[in-house]
Amino acid sequence: MKTLSLLPFSFSSSCLLFLLVSSLFSICFCNQSSDPVLCIPTERLALFDLKNNLTDKANRLSSWIGRDCCSWSGVVCDNFTGHVHAIHLRGPDDGIQGRCNGPYDNKDELVEASRQMLGGTISPSVIKLLQLRYLDLSCNDFGYGSIPAFVGSFQKLTYLNLSNSQFSGEIPHQLGNLSTLRVLDLHGKPYDDLHSKSLAWLKNLKGLQHLDMGGIYLEEASDWFMVISNLTSLLELHLSSCELYQLPSNPTTGNFASLVALDLSYNPFDSMFPGWIFSLRNLVLLDLTDCTFSGVHPETHGGFHSMSYLRTLILSRNTFVNSSTLLNGLSSLSNLRFLDLSGCDISSSILGNLQNLSFIEHVDLSFNRIVEEIPKSLSNLCNIITLDLESNKFSGNVSEILERICECESSKLELLFFRDNYLIGQIPERLGKLKNLIQIDLGINNLTGTIPDSLGSLPLLQRLDTSKNQLSGSIPDTIGGLSSLGYLDLSYNKLNGSIPESIGQLSKLSHLGLHHNSLTGTLMENHFANLTALISLIIGDNKLVFKLNVNWIPPFKLYNFRINSCSLGPQFPTWIQSQTNLTQLDVANTNISDTIPSWFWTTFPRVDYLNISHNKIQGKFGDITSFAYRAILDLSNNYLHGTLPGNLSTTIFMDLSNNNLSGSLEQFLCSGIEKPARLEFLNLASNNMSGVISDCWMNFRDLVILNLEKNQFSGIIPSSLGNISSLRSLDMDANKLSGNLPPWLLNSTSLVVIELSENELMGSIPSSIGRTNRHLRVLSLRSNKFEGKIPDEVCHLSSIQILDLAHNDLSGNLPTCFTNFSAMSGTENSSPIILYQTEIITASLVTKGNTYTYSTILYLVTLLDLSSNKFSGSIPDELVGLLGLRFLNLSHNDLTGTIPNLFNRIGKLESLDLSMNHLNGNIPLTLSHLTALNWLNVSYNNLVGTIPTGPQFQTFNKSCFTGNTLCGDPLPACLQNNGDTEGTTDRHDEGHDMDWILVILTLVGLVVGFWIILAPLCLSRRWRITYYNFIEEIWFKLQDFIFLLFPGKS
Repeated sequence: MKTLSLLPFSFSSSCLLFLLVSSLFSICFCNQSSDPVLCIPTERLALFDLKNNLTDKANRLSSWIGRDCCSWSGVVCDNFTGHVHAIHLRGPDDGIQGRCNGPYDNKDELVEASRQMLGGTISPSVIKLLQLRYLDLSCNDFGYGSIPAFVGSFQKLTYLNLSNSQFSGEIPHQLGNLSTLRVLDLHGKPYDDLHSKSLAWLKNLKGLQHLDMGGIYLEEASDWFMVISNLTSLLELHLSSCELYQLPSNPTTGNFASLVALDLSYNPFDSMFPGWIFSLRNLVLLDLTDCTFSGVHPETHGGFHSMSYLRTLILSRNTFVNSSTLLNGLSSLSNLRFLDLSGCDISSSILGNLQNLSFIEHVDLSFNRIVEEIPKSLSNLCNIITLDLESNKFSGNVSEILERICECESSKLELLFFRDNYLIGQIPERLGKLKNLIQIDLGINNLTGTIPDSLGSLPLLQRLDTSKNQLSGSIPDTIGGLSSLGYLDLSYNKLNGSIPESIGQLSKLSHLGLHHNSLTGTLMENHFANLTALISLIIGDNKLVFKLNVNWIPPFKLYNFRINSCSLGPQFPTWIQSQTNLTQLDVANTNISDTIPSWFWTTFPRVDYLNISHNKIQGKFGDITSFAYRAILDLSNNYLHGTLPGNLSTTIFMDLSNNNLSGSLEQFLCSGIEKPARLEFLNLASNNMSGVISDCWMNFRDLVILNLEKNQFSGIIPSSLGNISSLRSLDMDANKLSGNLPPWLLNSTSLVVIELSENELMGSIPSSIGRTNRHLRVLSLRSNKFEGKIPDEVCHLSSIQILDLAHNDLSGNLPTCFTNFSAMSGTENSSPIILYQTEIITASLVTKGNTYTYSTILYLVTLLDLSSNKFSGSIPDELVGLLGLRFLNLSHNDLTGTIPNLFNRIGKLESLDLSMNHLNGNIPLTLSHLTALNWLNVSYNNLVGTIPTGPQFQTFNKSCFTGNTLCGDPLPACLQNNGDTEGTTDRHDEGHDMDWILVILTLVGLVVGFWIILAPLCLSRRWRITYYNFIEEIWFKLQDFIFLLFPGKS
């Protein structure tokens, strides 16, 4: 995880320096004294009471014994009077920036830090420390108790720090009695519930120089700005995460001119950026992170150019920054060290403004929309420590940039993030010169070339990510020299060759991602020898072969193990049994053809993602209740047998398709019916399950996808399915379901896909179809026993793009309202059918005479199949006028009349089957205009005449036209006396009827054109003379041209 470190900077007042010097002086003087002063007895007793009331798990106060309290750890006395002046009992911090509570590298460090924290209560006896000037109890754990009111009794206190010690409740107003206070730090976390309804108690702290109330709930303290602005000695103000909403744009009172540090971060201000902040010319630190300022107040004058002392500027996640005027002012901040403009929606060029900032050390411009080529001069910033340009639209050659940084005499670069841009080039070999590099992320770009060997000479490198590029070649063996490496991701490239054994020497490596490459070779124990810190191993989608000893014991404890599409089998790997911490396990398509061991079902209680699909795993389907809550399980395409267990209330995704499961659904559905099931995706397709589908679906309220196809279920469709308002796909194809089609099914407001083909359903299609469903896109009732007419209400299904009613006993005329289908009519473009997370719906469709399975391009398919029914009458013009239709099948019906001559308007039609009807007349010439048509069958009708010619018709064979009275290629040639010499249409074809309107318009045009020329010549003598002169001149020019071509003739 990338981290940006604020510059170590202190704005402490001169009084703090005085306290430090005084303490050191007292200690030195005390050491020189031969007769050290013992602490005052009353104060020693007060300290004893303090100790007795504190909880000290780490025994930090073990030195608090004996009479000389001035020698106790954390206690500082006045060398002359013996009075206690300071108590330093700060808890553990990160040791870098003085932050409490982490970050910690592991759980053990966190436990130890918690043990080091003091707890309990603060004894009231401490008020006897009358000369106390300094009190630091920060970074401890007081169990969310209240801040004691008696803390306000220390008349001489100048420093009070109770920050991050887990206090809660109202801040006592008695703190306002600390009139000599210079530093007040009450910083907490928002969830500590430390709050103040008014800050009026701060008015008396006239000498306060440092105020930190970050994390304290101040929404009700409407007087905060007025009170704090009158603290004229204030130098530092930190009010982050205080739930402040109002910030005056033009304050009439108060003065912040003396401020050197202003932190108002993480407050949701409901206002524009106030321009008066630009007038704070003494600011050295300004932090407005996530203040949601949407713009700059219109009355604002000035900009960043007037804040020349700024060293740290943090404006992350504020859109007001997207102003070229403001950004241009950055070039004036010559003292700037730390700049964070991440997530500000910046689209303007900005890097040019940073070229002159020679002292800049940290730059974060990540997660913006900056479209800019990275200037070569940017690499002249040899002082740069952090450079983060992630997730923008930067372009340029990364080779040139990195080469120039490598030219720095002593580069300080530690963090380099160019992820998710449009950078090209190669990783330079000289990158190994940047010895201070800790993290490199060049992922999601267009980098080419190989990984340089020099990368292995970066001893401090902890993170290397070049994923999703075009890198090629092999992984260098030198990578084993990255002794500090903890994260390595080279996935989604074109890497080849084998994985070097040296990678097994990376003892600190926790994440290894090499998936989606072309890696080959064999992995053995040496590849994992010293990977003791490894918790994530993702190397799937390669051609790797695991050859590990049967008794091998891995040195790691994985959380994430994904090796799909590698070769792990044929035996089920027993070493996986040792990985009891797994949360994700993916061994899909790994050539395992073994019996699944019994321990497999109970060994991984934390697994929330399990994929063992596409193997040949045998054995009985076991108890999956031991897996994690809301687990995703894909066990499909194996040879598992057995029945479904009754308790799956915690699983959300289960794919058991293409196995040998048997039995009914009764136990699975109806046992534990009192508990709501969490299941969202259930796929039991292609098993041997049977029996009635129990009517116990009322508790599956979260179900989105249900697939029961290709089993032997019988009975009616259960009505309780109609109560699942979240259900979007229902597939029960190829079963033995019977009964009528439930009206609620076709009126579901949520269903997008309904597939009920190849069953024994009967009755008519309900006339209520589509009354409330405007989202249905796939409806397949193919191969059932439906009868009667297709109700006109079917056209209410405006979003339908696949309608398959083939192989039923439907009759009557074809509806004429198909133009209501927006996808088929071409009035609306279809979008991918993704109904559940990233799962893409698949469907098996009969097109072009064969069955095809569509998945990723299913949304592009528009199909209307009414074949093998008893439809009669003619083909409606509206049906062939569907501009977006790709597949049309009306074969095996009793249709009569001619083929409509409107197919030239269907530009997308790929397949047309009109065979086995009673159609007569000619094949329309317009069919030859369909450039996308690659399947045509008009066989066994009463068609006559010549087959049209055209590019597409040359590809059709004889069987497409047989059973008619047709001639012409590919059938025998037509006879000379064939009445239809054109061979394209018959006399009934409207395309060859006399078009009298065209004839009349032609004649009128000729007459009008003739008289437009002739009438002026007849009526005007001047026009006639001009016309004849023009003709004569043309004639002379023509003669001259002839003489030039044939000079010898006259």
